[in-house]
Amino acid sequence: MSTKGSPKSFHVSTDEVFELLGEKRRRDLLTVLCSQTSPVTLFALASELSRCDEDNDGLVDEEIVVMLHHVDLPKLDDADLLTYDNSLQLVMFDSLAAGVGSAVEEIESALRPVRDAI
Repeated sequence: MSTKGSPKSFHVSTDEVFELLGEKRRRDLLTVLCSQTSPVTLFALASELSRCDEDNDGLVDEEIVVMLHHVDLPKLDDADLLTYDNSLQLVMFDSLAAGVGSAVEEIESALRPVRDAI
């Protein structure tokens, strides 16, 4: 049976989603992706994530590039939240990834006052 044209199915459990989103870099990554309109290179993502990091001086952190390439992007690809072509170092995403990224953004905003109060 062909799935062409049908919505992408989400095959991971809720617990697996929370495990994936337990890493701040992955949450930030999905938030960045939800604002993109076309595929993004690994280096562009690393650059954007480096800019989001308050401890970074604006330079692209090599550790971020390595972690994205070897850990974060493959995990999110395995969960069908995005598609990562490691040979081209290109990230492609769809409305599912954008929806998760938007939800992460909303949750982070809602939790900010709680964190500030603690």
